Amino acid sequence: MIIVHEDSAPGIDAPEPCKRTLKVLLSPALHDSLESIAAGLTIIPPGGKSDEHEHVEGEMFFVISGKGQIRVGRDREELLPGTAVWAPQGTTHQLVNTHDSVLKVLWVLCPPGRERAILEKAQYGGTFL
Repeated sequence: MIIVHEDSAPGIDAPEPCKRTLKVLLSPALHDSLESIAAGLTIIPPGGKSDEHEHVEGEMFFVISGKGQIRVGRDREELLPGTAVWAPQGTTHQLVNTHDSVLKVLWVLCPPGRERAILEKAQYGGTFL
């Protein structure tokens, strides 16, 4: 069993214009017994957003709290607590907080990989762009 609380998870604060906090909860880079997934949190303040990006991993999002929007490819949808979204590998996606409370989203990468950039930046005190 692996148990991680978000308060002790390694992470970074990304600067404007894509201000948010990224935390890695689970990763093969952190836990030898993991192989096929990575998971973490994106915490976006009111008016914040993630960068528009794509990667080779597929990514699942689950809204824990707050409200906002997600864009996957050309599709844009409203996000509410309890919403799950799948972004296929190689598809551009972006999270946007459109409300006045913090948007907290769990993400799961399958297969893992991209979370290593967050971990590297957290280790050396850098920012993730």
